[in-house]
Amino acid sequence: MTAPERRLLLSPYSGVLRDAIHPHLGTAQRIIVPNHRSRHELIPWRSPHPRPVTLTQLAQDTLQHAGWTALPARDSERWICDALSALPLTTLAPIRERDGTVTCLMKLIGEFQRSHLHPATLLQIAAPGREQDAAQVYAVYHARCVAERRYDAAGAEHHAALLDDVTCGATVVHGFAYIDAAQTALLHRVCGPGSVMTLPAAAGGSARTQETRMALIGCGWIPEPLLGRPHTAGDDAIHGFLTGTLVPDLTAGESGDIEGEVRACLRQVGDRLAAGTPPEQLAILVRNEGVYLDTLADVAAEYRIPLRSGQRRPLLSTGVGQLLQAWLDAHTQGWTFRACEALLTHPLIDRPDLLERARILRSTAPAGLDAWGDGLRWLALPDHTTWRGALIGTVERMLTEFGLLTRCEGDPPLNRLVRTLLQHLGASVQRTASCTREAVLAFFGSLLRSVQVPALTGKSAVAVLNPLGALGCAFEGVWILGLSDGIFPAARRDHPLIDTPTRQRWSAQGVHVPDVRSLASVEDALILAMLGTARSTLVISRPRRGLDGEPLRPSPYWNRLRAGQGPAALDAGSAGEQELRHALAGPCSPRVTVGAAIERTRALRLATPHSGRLTEAPIVSSQPWTLADLHVATTCRMRWWLESGLQLTSRRRAWDDLARAALEGALGGGAPASDQRAARALDLEARRLQQSGVWRPGALWPAQRLELLNRIRRVVTTGDVLTPGATPLPVPRDATLTLAAHGHRFQLQLELDRVEDTPQGRRVTVYRRTGATGASGPLTPDMQLALTIHAAHADHGRYVALDTGYAFGTLHHVARPNRDSPITQARDLLAQLGDRLAAGDVQPLHTPDHALCRRCPVHAVCRVRRVAVAA
Repeated sequence: MTAPERRLLLSPYSGVLRDAIHPHLGTAQRIIVPNHRSRHELIPWRSPHPRPVTLTQLAQDTLQHAGWTALPARDSERWICDALSALPLTTLAPIRERDGTVTCLMKLIGEFQRSHLHPATLLQIAAPGREQDAAQVYAVYHARCVAERRYDAAGAEHHAALLDDVTCGATVVHGFAYIDAAQTALLHRVCGPGSVMTLPAAAGGSARTQETRMALIGCGWIPEPLLGRPHTAGDDAIHGFLTGTLVPDLTAGESGDIEGEVRACLRQVGDRLAAGTPPEQLAILVRNEGVYLDTLADVAAEYRIPLRSGQRRPLLSTGVGQLLQAWLDAHTQGWTFRACEALLTHPLIDRPDLLERARILRSTAPAGLDAWGDGLRWLALPDHTTWRGALIGTVERMLTEFGLLTRCEGDPPLNRLVRTLLQHLGASVQRTASCTREAVLAFFGSLLRSVQVPALTGKSAVAVLNPLGALGCAFEGVWILGLSDGIFPAARRDHPLIDTPTRQRWSAQGVHVPDVRSLASVEDALILAMLGTARSTLVISRPRRGLDGEPLRPSPYWNRLRAGQGPAALDAGSAGEQELRHALAGPCSPRVTVGAAIERTRALRLATPHSGRLTEAPIVSSQPWTLADLHVATTCRMRWWLESGLQLTSRRRAWDDLARAALEGALGGGAPASDQRAARALDLEARRLQQSGVWRPGALWPAQRLELLNRIRRVVTTGDVLTPGATPLPVPRDATLTLAAHGHRFQLQLELDRVEDTPQGRRVTVYRRTGATGASGPLTPDMQLALTIHAAHADHGRYVALDTGYAFGTLHHVARPNRDSPITQARDLLAQLGDRLAAGDVQPLHTPDHALCRRCPVHAVCRVRRVAVAA
């Protein structure tokens, strides 16, 4: 009796191949599929048939049974580096130390292994130079793999096919669109008589699939064409693709960009889910998951559509990983303000008080954790600690106090990420030995890069798959995105070491390594496989622009499919989209109507709170006023309200405080001035400002300190600070004054820099930078000095320039002021201010040229210039 032959079932239609393979499953000793998802598509759970395995899994199991172990990528890089340093190379010798050389060789070695090349054969045909260098590195790498019985990710099938003892039996192979040379060799070893394999090969199809068919026939497989007709939506699309005919039931849509394409897709998916289709029966297929995953995740969260992807990414790319990386960066950067802000204002941290603290500190940017409060010092690891103390006392405490563990109860994706992190920390927590801070930071840096987590982890979710993940699968509804040139098909480039002419010359000598044309034909095989996954509904789409905003031409596949209809009108996928659609159509939601009314009233300068008319007037007498507050309020009441009332900005000038402290320190003991006293007072003030969070020294502070002390020395020696016969008086830095202004009472807090007894009477001195704010405006410097003299009960006062030391703006006290006196003018001006504020009037300043608005720190909120232009 003749032994059964190995049969190769050929049909371009995926549905026909699925129907043809089912009768052979009962007699198979082994079932091989291309990916894990297709295992469940082919064999139901708890089926009596053998459990399907992937070809890679079969190769790894075969190697491990023979005593081989997996080789991590970092060890592969090290082996290639060792080969580069030991071999007598020519072309690669000058660049052997570059990281790009190792990466390039790793990719090339993977191609050689998938092409099932023996190193000796390659060495015989390789020309001197770069070819010989690459062949020698491959030979050394291959020999080391065999000697140490190690295999890498790309070489599992290659090494498994070379083993002496391989189990052979009747095997069913289903779902592949093409296979490489190493896989062909392995299947030849493991598939015995009675084996059956399906392959979607047909005229007009992929050249790579035809190459696979010829290779299998050369290994003894008997081709058997199937005569079934297309009976699914995917098969109809394949028929139209191969024959160039119209596909009547195919839906196609173009979008302006990738986000619009994703939104259109997910709205259709949402409609199918709302109609009762299980999410497991729907799939979104993309050629490059890296282009689409982030957009899909964001829009799906907005639409509340669960998605699941087989793509894995490092923990570092997740929100939890970014939070831990910010914690690591804060240590390595010395807890600068920017590092602290990135950590303590991370979106995963549920601490509104830290956001408010960041807003207050942003204008001065102090360094260190002390500026953020005394209760956060535990975040900084000491120089020497223990593993348990670092991981539980700091990391787990961070997850607890920042609210992540609480949020895990209602956020399943976050819960999975935190659980994965804690699981990987479990082994290290048991270590009781002491360690250094650098060891802990290095451990976490390696952990964030090495731990892989699923990109989309929805449970009972719509699948997001790349072409290789979709092989052998079938879904009721399929959406294929990205049919634009450059996205699908993906661009292919020559390898920098072994280019297409070299590969063609090798092929003529019997050594076949796929060239660019052969690799490009893989795209044809993938598009046919993706089309074949649809049972009842198939939708294709493409963006007109890429992520970079550049225009994209239609893909050849888009033109070849010749879709018969466009997508139907879709409902809005979220409340925001529905609101926008209604606004564009005419009727607006109440929120949009209110916002539009606010903008109209601002443009017309009508009396509303947004234009400076408050419903509840601020009480003048209930708050302290500084001269800076009065100057801003009398110049532009809107700026005063936004800065002081809403506290949007801070006007504190740390450099003026430092210069005052140094100058008063130098003069603290009277004449002569002392540099030591100035330095001591300056350091005390710097420490006070830094601890209060209003100032950050910075890297140049030592040089700036010396420059400031030298300037103070010049001010004291050449200026008018010290005058003969003047005796300093011990007065407080701040003086209060209750000023009555026509029914309004202002509680003034005035800075008295220096009060002295002179032969002309008591004198008050105010330090001010030359050209400081206040020289222009309704509240003139004379008015401000008159108020200061009145508060200090002095006879006269003066300004002294902090940068030069010269006196200017001397003013004498007037016992009976007239209408032209500065104190009277100040009372009248404050009376007007009090009347305006009592009426709730905080309207912005309107001037023809808007000169002050150009440097106003709250102009983005006030927008008076924009309103004026619109009006």
